[in-house]
Amino acid sequence: MMNTFLATGHIATWLLLVGLLFPRAALFMAWLGFGAYPANNLSDLVNFGLWLFLPRFLMAYYVFLDVGTNNIWFWAYVVTGVVGFFGESGFVHRRVIRRTRTTRDGETTTTVEEEVS
Repeated sequence: MMNTFLATGHIATWLLLVGLLFPRAALFMAWLGFGAYPANNLSDLVNFGLWLFLPRFLMAYYVFLDVGTNNIWFWAYVVTGVVGFFGESGFVHRRVIRRTRTTRDGETTTTVEEEVS
C-alpha cells in the first residue's frame, strides 16, 4: 500500500520534484530532452494550452495516466494547482508608496502612503 502511494511510475523523480515549484519550466526542460516527457494521448495543441494556462493540472493528468489517483504525487499536484488557481489573486493587498524630498540645505523627508485594494 505505501509503495503504491509513493510510486513515481515512469515519470522521472526530478520532474515531479521540480514540477511542484516550477511546473512550466520542468515540463519545458523535459520536452527539450533533459528527461522523458510523459507519454500521453493529448494532442500537441491541448498539451501546449494546458502547459501555458494550467501546468500543475497537466502534471496531475500525467501522474494520473502513469500511476493513478492513489498516489501522493497526484494529490500534491491537485492541491498546489487549486491553491495556485484560487490563492494567487489576493496575494498583494496593499501597495506602499514612499516619496523622499530633499530641501536645499540637505535635509530629507520621507512620506509613506499605503493604498489598500
